[in-house]
This record gives sequence, structure tokens and C-alpha cells, in this order.
Amino acid sequence: MDQALLLSKLNDHYNRTLPFIAFKLPYSDIVFCYLQKDATVHTTTTFKEESFIFAPFAFNGTAHCIPSEGSEVIKYEMPKEILKQIPVSVKEDPTEKARYTKLVTEAIDKIKTGNVHKIVVSRPQEVRLKTFDLSLLFERIMHLYPTALSYIWYHPETGLWSGASPEVLIYTEGTSFTTMALAGTQKVNKNGINHWSAKEHEEQQFVTDAITTSLQKITAVLKVSKTTTHRAGTVAHLRTDITGILKNSTATLPKVCSVLHPTPAVCGTPRDNARNFIQNKEGYDRSFYTGFLGPVCEQEKSSNLFVNLRCMKIADDVATLYVGGGITRSSVAEHEWEETRNKLQTMLQVLAPML
Repeated sequence: MDQALLLSKLNDHYNRTLPFIAFKLPYSDIVFCYLQKDATVHTTTTFKEESFIFAPFAFNGTAHCIPSEGSEVIKYEMPKEILKQIPVSVKEDPTEKARYTKLVTEAIDKIKTGNVHKIVVSRPQEVRLKTFDLSLLFERIMHLYPTALSYIWYHPETGLWSGASPEVLIYTEGTSFTTMALAGTQKVNKNGINHWSAKEHEEQQFVTDAITTSLQKITAVLKVSKTTTHRAGTVAHLRTDITGILKNSTATLPKVCSVLHPTPAVCGTPRDNARNFIQNKEGYDRSFYTGFLGPVCEQEKSSNLFVNLRCMKIADDVATLYVGGGITRSSVAEHEWEETRNKLQTMLQVLAPML
């Protein structure tokens, strides 16, 4: 199938408000599409169907999914193409800056009380499009970020979401698994990145420790790698890989997801205290932002699930971009605001021709 025919099928599905998912795994040129043949809302609690999972931040054991059964399944190899990245300026909103820096300051104050080490706060940013173009979105999201899970998800129940996530929730192959601790953010310039600060290393260690602690009861073997720098589009993060063997009797995929999600990279530590702060103070519904998503296949005993970062929701020629940051006692509110502005660039690069 050529790209023109694939894009025609995607646009036809979208115009008829029929669900679909198009996705490409990191370091792959293969795009998979499931074009659901009706508008049924499919959910799963077992994660056993061959399907693409789409779970919200407030995951309670049930996730949306688009199953391969009952869908037209298309496998398409993307041509090699390097797209030009176009820096996009966003006018600073003083009201939003004041609101967000106040939220960061409240998080720092909460951390200093001693019952929480890290809190991840976030904000939505609306961007008006001249005209939304699904074909252009597909071409740019699938080409710009080869090291990310790139996707477009649409269901009339959830709306249209798109993103390029750098963060693995979990890979499984049989009982073997891989996950990662990802934290700290720097803007990548022509010389690479600057030195990682003590605050960024501290945040990374919180994430790594929390993930390894949560996994201990359901793993037979657990290994932690050295920390490296991981580039994700226009920004870079500190990354630590965590691998091991799951216990057969207790570690079903939904159980593993419940243990890991929400990760310290999108919620904080301790999890319950950080989540309570987010629910009480953040001031908006994250919906599927900082949830998780990806393909699962029980027959092959494999899954590739990612944290839904660097994403946006598009409706009525308005894109809502979601950005945030991990707050510790050494955070500076002004710096955290600038970090969110840097993170906006990942999705703004995708939207640039539509602005």
C-alpha cells in the first residue's frame, strides 16, 4: 500500500467518525494502523487481546483499546525522510505564567513539609491552528521523532490524540521485561547539552528508587543500568534502564501496569501523597496525558507500553498541548516555567505548518 492510499483511508475513517490508531515504535520505519470497522467503544481489563491500549492518568484497571480483530490492519513502511525542524515561538501569557509558578511554589512548600519528596505538576497550552490537516499530522509525527513511540489515536468517545513519547512504561517478552526511569530536562542546543545539575540527578534518583522498590514484589530478577543522557526531540533527559524477570504467578500485565503507573516521572514520590496534591491543586483534568498506551499481543506474550508524554489533543482547529515538570525542594519556579516552554516545542514542531 502506498502512502496516498493509506492517508486516504485514515481521512475517510476520521471523516466518518470511525476509530483508528496509527503508530510507529522507536527506531522502526514500520507504521501499523488498526482501522476499526464500527464505532464500538472497546475496553479491556485483561490486556490479553491483540490490540492497542489507551489508558488515562486516572487508570483504575480498565483501559480503552482498539483491537486488531474487527479492524482493517495495515502495515506500512515509511520512506526515509528528514524533516526540517522549525522553531515555533509562543507568546508568553503572564496570567498562565503566574498561575503555574504559583502551583510550583505550592509544590515546593508541600515538599518542604517532609511527607513528599517529588511532585510532578503540569499545565495545558491551547494553540489555534489555521486548518487541521490529518495527512500533514501523520507525515510529521511519524518522521520527526524516530526514537519515540509516535502515534495518532482517534475515537469519537475520546477525541483525537497524537504524540511522540520517549518514556517506556514496560516492554515484555515472555517473562522478561524492560522499563526505564526518566527525569530531568534540558534544552538541546547546537553543542549538545550543558552539565546536569544536582537537582536533576536528585530527581532522577527519586524516580529510579521508586520504580525498583515497586517492582520488587513481582520480580524474580531486577537489574539497574548506569544513568545516561537520552535525547527526545528538542530536549534531553537523564535515563536509567531497569530490566529483569517477572514472577509468573503474580505478574500479569494489568498488575504490572498498576504497580508502575503512575510513575514517579509523571506523578511523584511517594505516589499517593503526590497524586493527592495533583488532584487538589493542578486545576484541570489530565485525561489521557500521562496515562499509558501501546500495542499488546497475548499470543506472542509481548507488550510495548509507553507513558503518554509529549502529546496533544486536537479538536475544532485547536490543539491542546500538555507539558509539566518534576518538582523537588531545590526547584526554582521560574526555571520550571521555562522548562515547560521548552517541552512545548516537541509538539509545536509537528504542528508548525498548520500554525
